[in-house]
Amino acid sequence: MEKLIITIIALLFFAVHGDAGEIVLQVDPAKTVQKADTTNQLHDMNNSDNIPSAGQRQKSSQSKCIGGKQDSPVFAHKVNYISLNQWPGNNSAQIKFQISMKFQVLRPDLYVFKYDLFPAYVAYTQKSLWDVGQSSMPFEESDYNPEFFLDYPINAFLFGRFKLRNIIISPIEHESNGLAGIQSRGWNRQYVLVMFGLESIEKLEVTNSFQSDKALFYVKLWHASGYSDQDAYLQSIGSSNNFLDYMGQGEIGISIRNFLWGGILNDHQLTVKMPIFCGPQKNTYEVEFQQQLPDMNFAIYLQYWYGYGETLLRFDQFGHRGFIGLSFSY
Repeated sequence: MEKLIITIIALLFFAVHGDAGEIVLQVDPAKTVQKADTTNQLHDMNNSDNIPSAGQRQKSSQSKCIGGKQDSPVFAHKVNYISLNQWPGNNSAQIKFQISMKFQVLRPDLYVFKYDLFPAYVAYTQKSLWDVGQSSMPFEESDYNPEFFLDYPINAFLFGRFKLRNIIISPIEHESNGLAGIQSRGWNRQYVLVMFGLESIEKLEVTNSFQSDKALFYVKLWHASGYSDQDAYLQSIGSSNNFLDYMGQGEIGISIRNFLWGGILNDHQLTVKMPIFCGPQKNTYEVEFQQQLPDMNFAIYLQYWYGYGETLLRFDQFGHRGFIGLSFSY
């Protein structure tokens, strides 16, 4: 936990001072304020007048709003990626990929239910490990993660450029691996997620899975159930731990954009996240780095995993390894 706190402080330092350098580039302060206001409007889901056009959403696939009847109601949810840990010729080579999307239940221009009172979404995420290094190339595991949630945008300034961005409430989130017998894993959650953002001075395009803020910090707390089979498995192998000792009872994370270099490669994002309220000596964290490729829907994707719970089948297995590949938008 101490390492993550130090990391968060360092990332916020880079975010604030990275924007300090951007202030010099702003010629007209009035235009700067106008750009910041425009950015906020594009992401205010409560204001139907601020819904971006189809052309804008083509550039910004992560937009949280829907326009006319011909616009797709499906958006990317978590990061979509495909990555590899070793060359396929190696016996332990695995392809790790994740597909994630969300569907807005009610259109914002309906008159029966007000959109700002019931911003409901259904989401689905699938993460798979594919053993491409083995002759038959079997799948080790696929974890299936459907959820239903309400996403309330707040966008209230707390101090300076720090804002309370969103409060997300989920009455049900399920995750299971679809396997049978002793390899079956699954659990349910109800969660509350609170997101804070450091508003950027420059106008940041929401490309791929990147946020519009210079830095974003979130806290996710959940109540878990339906994991008794995992506890029974741990008891059968003589372990005194329980499932939540490995998976935690919440998660925190921080993302920061465009702090390393400029030019045509000045569109990148670093994300660090970890579960909280885990058992002793169960430290886990995940680091993701994405570098957007110019004029493409792809970004170079790097992932480093350390700890437990990389997948449900591996929840009690310690490991650390890296992946490289591509993330993508749609």
